[in-house]
Amino acid sequence: MTGTALVLSGGGAPAAYFGAGVIRALEEAGERPTVLSGVSAGAINACVVGAGTDAETLARMWCDIRWHDIYRPRLDLWRAVNVRQLLRPRLNLVEYALDAVGWTWLLDTAPARRTLATYLGGTAIQPRSGVTVVVSAVDQSTGNVVRFCSAPPPPERYDATFRTVDLTVDHVLASAAVPMLFPPGSNSDGHGLVDAGLVTNTPLAPAMRYQPDRVIVASGAGITRPAPTPTSLGAAMALLADNVVHFALTADLDHAKTVNQLARAAPEATVKRDVPILLIEPAELGFSVNDFLNFEPGRAKKIIEYGREQAGKALAEWNP
Repeated sequence: MTGTALVLSGGGAPAAYFGAGVIRALEEAGERPTVLSGVSAGAINACVVGAGTDAETLARMWCDIRWHDIYRPRLDLWRAVNVRQLLRPRLNLVEYALDAVGWTWLLDTAPARRTLATYLGGTAIQPRSGVTVVVSAVDQSTGNVVRFCSAPPPPERYDATFRTVDLTVDHVLASAAVPMLFPPGSNSDGHGLVDAGLVTNTPLAPAMRYQPDRVIVASGAGITRPAPTPTSLGAAMALLADNVVHFALTADLDHAKTVNQLARAAPEATVKRDVPILLIEPAELGFSVNDFLNFEPGRAKKIIEYGREQAGKALAEWNP
């Protein structure tokens, strides 16, 4: 595989918008990625662009989408309480309260399925010729990462995490199924599939398997360091999520840099290549529990343009 690989992170609405801005800058610079690896919101962008949508149309899509095009409150209120558990009091009040809640997720993503099918012209995702799309999710039962791909990596870089499939909107929704927030997707073996964001929010590793000439990583999370002390439970949860995502990205980048050093030092000893990597991330965007679900046209336009500017500057200074 030759050409550019584009890695698109998750992170809800901000990551979707920022990634769309990066894609716009790449298109303006004449970059046409041959591998698109995404998770959650990044998986949506990867699949839409991989299917042939241009950057302007992608940006317009996000500017047209409102929250009710992505999710809606659950209506099956009769399932909200687990009556059998409610009638079994126990000394541990926290355990009792949690077990009495019958719902395991809060928001219905049926609107997202309809919305994506509308923009894609159906539920099937057909990458254009010469383009490979990889969508990552986590198997709830095993805890393992699953990579749904439109074409497998080279045999020497292939492993059991990859599953070559006819990609559909359902694979995207599984990648975006935030645990406890959205319903899980389903696997062919009956296991639930959920968002891989907290495990591999920026799916660099699968992109590297395709042995691209260079990799561009668009991370939708950025936060001032050192971060301010949280002043609420919501802020504490947001900081926790951002720290987990930041650690996972740093670990992946450090691993890739180590592999590059080894490939340069002893190219005959490994099938891996020295691959230049460009990280594009917002200077101060941050993860917010509220912003995560805030799909709003005004914010979309602003963050898309910000992503375009950040990516344009980074590309202008990059000499892979």
